[in-house]
Amino acid sequence: MKLFYTIIVCLALTVFARAADSTAVSSDTAANDNFQRFSILPFGAYTEETKIQYGAVFVLFFRPFQGGENISSMDFIARGTTRGQFQFQYAPNLWLFGDHLHIPAKLNLNKWQYSLFERGARGDFEPVDEYKSTFIYSRIPFEMNFGIPNNIPLRYGVVLEGEARNNELGDDIPKNYQDGFYLGGGYLLVLDKKDNDNWPTNGYYASFEEIFFGGDFSYHTETLDARFYAPLFWETSIALGLYAKQSRGDNVPLGCLAGPDGTKRFRGVESGIWSDTQALIWQMELRRPLFWRFAGVIFGETLQSAPYFSELFKRQMHYAVGFGGRLALNRTEKLHARGDISLVDGKHIGITIDLRESF
Repeated sequence: MKLFYTIIVCLALTVFARAADSTAVSSDTAANDNFQRFSILPFGAYTEETKIQYGAVFVLFFRPFQGGENISSMDFIARGTTRGQFQFQYAPNLWLFGDHLHIPAKLNLNKWQYSLFERGARGDFEPVDEYKSTFIYSRIPFEMNFGIPNNIPLRYGVVLEGEARNNELGDDIPKNYQDGFYLGGGYLLVLDKKDNDNWPTNGYYASFEEIFFGGDFSYHTETLDARFYAPLFWETSIALGLYAKQSRGDNVPLGCLAGPDGTKRFRGVESGIWSDTQALIWQMELRRPLFWRFAGVIFGETLQSAPYFSELFKRQMHYAVGFGGRLALNRTEKLHARGDISLVDGKHIGITIDLRESF
């Protein structure tokens, strides 16, 4: 039944994406220009976490001031579920000052029902409690390369992050589920030599960031994100990823613990499962264009989490394997909507519907 829902979703996306693209191209052709200005994407899906999920995506593209510069975009995503959940996400991806400043920001407004899982990688899929949360979350990185030679793909900068949360708790009330807010700031370093932001097939990407938080919570996080891309054969490319995070402090809010998010990091599970103060996630994906707007991927992922680094490789390793379909909403920018089906630990089927690639 889940596979049936996914097929229906893909067919619907094809019609609407084609209509959006044709409208944009026709309008611009009158001005002797083929620049696509927007994409529209309604969607519907079924997942274990949300049950029936429905919503829409609207993406705006901004023409660069000079040829050869990166194109800025803005994502607007609204979704609701039959469990009474709602989410609105605004994600501008801005390239300014001749690509010397990059701001991949995010703002989320959420009213969501979550499951409480046993902490760490030992727990199974069954939650021990449920709770509802209404929160506002924002993240604004400022990545710059002022003063860096053009042949060095390095960016540096600062990152700001904050959240205000109001919870409706179940019977089990951990300390780090309390209502409140946190504000944080830190630094980041980025090495970026990908051949394309949306569908990379060659090059590498690595980032490291450290953020210190205050407010009702006092802690800090360190995150390493490393990726490698290479072409193989018959238009197939391989993508390899390593994601490591640790959260240190006496009272780390659950949303900031290290672990899978279920959509980009370890697809197909509910967010919050197997989270702890340290986590490692390995990812591998084979990507290939198919025909027209369609592309396909085969992927595998593993995850380990623990309270201390010395415990990390002693704990249970979780894995997921699966395949996915891609539908190009903007063929020039290679921006895709994606649907992934995964088999987690050999016994749990998960479905992920999202915009842009997992890593």
